[in-house]
Amino acid sequence: MNLKRLAAILFATLLATPAAWPRAAAPTEGAAPRERPRIGLVLSGGGARGFAHIGVLKVLQELRVPVDAVAATSMGAIVGGGYAAGYSPRQLEELARSTDWNNIFSLRAPRESLHFRRKEDDYKNLSNVEFGIKEDGLTLPRGAVGSQNLGLFLRALGGPVKEINDLARLPIPFAAAATDLATGKLVVLQKNVSLSTAMRASMSVPAAFAPVEVEGRPLVDGGLVRNLPVDLARQMGVDRVIAVNVGRPLLPKEQLTSVLAVSEQVINILTEQNVERSLAELGPDDILITPDLAAFGPGDFARNEAIVAAGEAAARRLADRLASLALDAAAYAAFEERRTQLVREDRPVAVTDVQVAGLRIVNPEAIRREIDVPLDKPLATAEIDRAVQEVFGRGDFESVSYSLVDDGPRRTLIVTPYEKSWGYNALRVGGNLQTDFDTDSTFNLLIAHTWSWLNRYGAEWRNELQIGDTQRLLTELYQPLAPGSRWFVLPRLAAQREDFDLFVGAEPLARFRNSTARADLAVGLALPRLGSLRVGVGRAQIETTRLIGPPVLPAARSLVTAGGAELRLDTLDTVNYPRRGLFANLAYLRYNVAAGSAQARDAWSVEALKPMTFGRYTVALAARGGVAAQEGAFRLGGLFNLSGTPTGQLSGARFALVRAQAYRNISDAFGDIAMPVYVGFSLEAGDAIARRQTLRWSDFAHAGSLFFGAESLVGPVYFALGRTFGGSSAIYFYWGRPQ
Repeated sequence: MNLKRLAAILFATLLATPAAWPRAAAPTEGAAPRERPRIGLVLSGGGARGFAHIGVLKVLQELRVPVDAVAATSMGAIVGGGYAAGYSPRQLEELARSTDWNNIFSLRAPRESLHFRRKEDDYKNLSNVEFGIKEDGLTLPRGAVGSQNLGLFLRALGGPVKEINDLARLPIPFAAAATDLATGKLVVLQKNVSLSTAMRASMSVPAAFAPVEVEGRPLVDGGLVRNLPVDLARQMGVDRVIAVNVGRPLLPKEQLTSVLAVSEQVINILTEQNVERSLAELGPDDILITPDLAAFGPGDFARNEAIVAAGEAAARRLADRLASLALDAAAYAAFEERRTQLVREDRPVAVTDVQVAGLRIVNPEAIRREIDVPLDKPLATAEIDRAVQEVFGRGDFESVSYSLVDDGPRRTLIVTPYEKSWGYNALRVGGNLQTDFDTDSTFNLLIAHTWSWLNRYGAEWRNELQIGDTQRLLTELYQPLAPGSRWFVLPRLAAQREDFDLFVGAEPLARFRNSTARADLAVGLALPRLGSLRVGVGRAQIETTRLIGPPVLPAARSLVTAGGAELRLDTLDTVNYPRRGLFANLAYLRYNVAAGSAQARDAWSVEALKPMTFGRYTVALAARGGVAAQEGAFRLGGLFNLSGTPTGQLSGARFALVRAQAYRNISDAFGDIAMPVYVGFSLEAGDAIARRQTLRWSDFAHAGSLFFGAESLVGPVYFALGRTFGGSSAIYFYWGRPQ
């Protein structure tokens, strides 16, 4: 089950019905009663099904029905909170349509905000899930779904009312329901809380998201105690209630065919009992709207347009009753003018100081130096969010929040990172697998151990063990030169061993093994949002040995000293199916003596990738090339590297490869499938030869592929048909990133 699907099920849960409903503390009442009846809008939770609330709001606006108070839970709190702050239904609809919901629930920051070391991990196909190492064994994060991107999304939504901490003072008084995880009691979020925090806590589904701490209380989804909070609206002084229920009904008997379905049904039973208690509180003058959402699940965020339409259709069926609550055109225009004022006048704020709070292990001074916001100049919410995302992009925290605090004429930005509950000593797992279902198969398993914040400067010790076709061992220490410094030193010990076949035509003639052991020391500079530059020296043992076949290559063993430099630029939005950005890597080594089976004095490599996107179509152009000290160091063949040719059929110490890929996201063809799915093709040309030979375009092999791929929970997967023109063809399954 992928993370988004898990979030969807847990959104539907709103898990349990209390034995006895706790009595709600009365929220603050809004304005004084008027002659017309005061109307309260009650919006339920339901995950993506909550987009139907937007459709209802569109009809209310069309019919000129005013709303005097909003009480809501979970996804209803997001839609209702936005409406109470002053957003129009059209703005909320556009927000639902344009938001990347896959990214909203991601475990990490958008890739452009990641630290360069976290970006480098992407090319190793390491899982984003960490296993913390503690005295009592391995531990996991408190939530299966990331909350950082969601938190910033809600902050942006609440930006126009960021200075209001009494939600009864919003243009429409608002209250959200949450549950105190420690006591199981209802918590009404209205006093001493920002709108974004209230929305975030109200939809903090247990096990999916970590609890939100408000005034010392760990808060989770309000649906545990009030999924349709009619009583909260009553206590806000309303006379008539418009309730919108988007909760998921019970599954029919024929669908109860799996453990997952049965578990979901048990949860639905509890939720329905919860909602029935609220429905019983509705009177004959109240209006209940129940959109037809049978075709939609709580995880169907990509189908938001259809869900909005379903809510609109349901409200139109009750248009006659709703119209009885309408204002005349002039009165409603005045109502809308007041309601939307804060959104229209959302102004930047000037920050006079920045502080970092709440840290015990991580050095706050290091984080403070990385928060790049100008002081005493107007800042938009997006600018603050960007700075906060870069702190989160370090990979050191579960989430990072912030607040603006006024102290006389000064306004302080307080950034609060939440340290990892599973600790800073952790394991991650990754690897890759390729097969052509015939003779060409490779497999590698990678285990990475990272121990962060070994000292106040932010040292990070990394160990990697890879077993399989390429065996590799690495240990290194990333040491910034000061807290928050972009300069660093990187001592490293590494060893690698890889076997390769030397082919004559399509037949392997002999098998050799390339082995390298190195000790390096590099000095580097982190380039914010771009990558890194490093220079260094080291000592290496380079060895080529024959395993099987005639001695067509000389056995060689060299002990050399080398110096070199590497520039790595990476702004790709994703490494597997990029749509924007750039990748470039240039590396050079100079040996003190001729080294390896190629008897070379130097080695270099260059790689570049540039995607260009046109609507839903992307064309990615790539080129790789280089020379090495060992024959067989570069091997072509396999998916996207002369597809159709067996891996290693072309090998040498000198190589070049150019490639063009075109692909399209076709996820919408699969309904509520959570992971991005792509279809595309590639065209490739390249060659690998001995060091002393010359690369010629006329000698390049040409190949192409048709592929179907997806970004799964465990990394990218591909199913492809490849052919080298004038040569062989193959059908591939691939897990991991083809190199």
